[in-house]
Amino acid sequence: MKKFLVAAALLLLTGSVLADVLTETFDDPLGGWRTRWLALNTDMMNYYVCSGNPDENYRGNNPCGVWICDSDLNYQTSIVDFNPVFGATVTHFEIGIQAFVDATYTVYDANGVVYSAVLVTNYGSPYGCYCTQYGCDTPNGIVRFEIIGAGQIEGNTAVDNVIATTGIVPAEEGTWGSIKALYR
Repeated sequence: MKKFLVAAALLLLTGSVLADVLTETFDDPLGGWRTRWLALNTDMMNYYVCSGNPDENYRGNNPCGVWICDSDLNYQTSIVDFNPVFGATVTHFEIGIQAFVDATYTVYDANGVVYSAVLVTNYGSPYGCYCTQYGCDTPNGIVRFEIIGAGQIEGNTAVDNVIATTGIVPAEEGTWGSIKALYR
C-alpha cells in the first residue's frame, strides 16, 4: 500500500498529464471519421458533403483520405477551426496534404503563425494514396489551420494521416498536505 501511495504522490506532484497521440487515416467506411477525434474537435468536413451530397461515405475519385472542406461556402479557401479546449492541448500537429492547386498551408496558435509551408502540387493523375506530410510543434496549442491559394482549394486538396499529440498540459498542482488529506 505504501508503494501505491508513493507512486500516486509522485504522479500528482509531476504537475502534467501524459501525452496522447491521436491519428486519423480516413479508413473505410469513410463516414466513420465523423465519430472520431478530428471531426469531433474541428469544423473540417468532406467536400462532397459540403457541396450537397449527404453520403458521408462518398469519396469521389480519391481512394483514401478525404477531399477537405470547411464549414463555410467559400471553396477558394479551407480554414479549419479547432475546438478551443481541445486545441489548447495539442503540442504537435501533422497532416498529409495532396494538393492539385498552388496553395499555402499555415498553422496558427492563439499568438499567431506557428508554421507555414508552400504546398507540393506535383501530384497529377491518377489519384493515389500518397501525400506530403507537414508537421510542426505547437507549444501554445492550435487554433486553426488554413489552406489558401489562387484557385479552388476545396475539392482539389485532399488530406490524410492527420496526427495530433495532446497532453503535457499543466495539471492542478498537488502538495503533500493535499495528498495526505485524501487518505484521512
